[in-house]
Amino acid sequence: MGRARWLVGLLLIAISMSVGCGRHTKRADAPQARKVAASTPLPHWAPKNPSPEFLRAARVLRPMPDEVSVARDKGDMVGRAWSEKYHRTFVVAWEFFGSLTDQQIERFVATKRLRLLVKDLTPQQRAALYHYFDVWRETMRGVPVDYQDQFGEDWLVDLYRLGAKQDLSNVEITFEVRGSHRVAIFMRAQLAGGKLSAPCPAGIGQL
Repeated sequence: MGRARWLVGLLLIAISMSVGCGRHTKRADAPQARKVAASTPLPHWAPKNPSPEFLRAARVLRPMPDEVSVARDKGDMVGRAWSEKYHRTFVVAWEFFGSLTDQQIERFVATKRLRLLVKDLTPQQRAALYHYFDVWRETMRGVPVDYQDQFGEDWLVDLYRLGAKQDLSNVEITFEVRGSHRVAIFMRAQLAGGKLSAPCPAGIGQL
């Protein structure tokens, strides 16, 4: 896939658009979750029974426009189809964002940027991150060769190619607001000499 992950992330951001272990996010019970869901505007692609983490994210993030696409022209049905697949990964991306602590979310909203190290994630946050990886891999499997410069199939493969350790202990994650209030995840591997690899980004919403 080579440059696939960061190319698609940067492209989608362009056309549409701190460290700490922290405490565990408090999970809402079912009645409370239903109450929050009723009072929080949700995107049309929200799951029928959203998780507490998804609802936490929905109180901060707004969905990216449906028309965001890497289709090369109006007749590019293949590009549109893969863009739609990409949009299907937003639920788990929001659940990962919603696993952040209150303090981390407050810092992100205030500074428009939040940097985390994978090695410092809580067990809940790490589980949400790997679930995001798994859903992305399953959803984006089989990207045609002609689109592999736009969509990557596997976050882990891309990160390993950039120099990430097997346990991702040298990977940093940054949530950042870019142009037009677009929110993206950037993942980089920390390399020898304090250098950072090229970023693997993906847009996940708007602030």
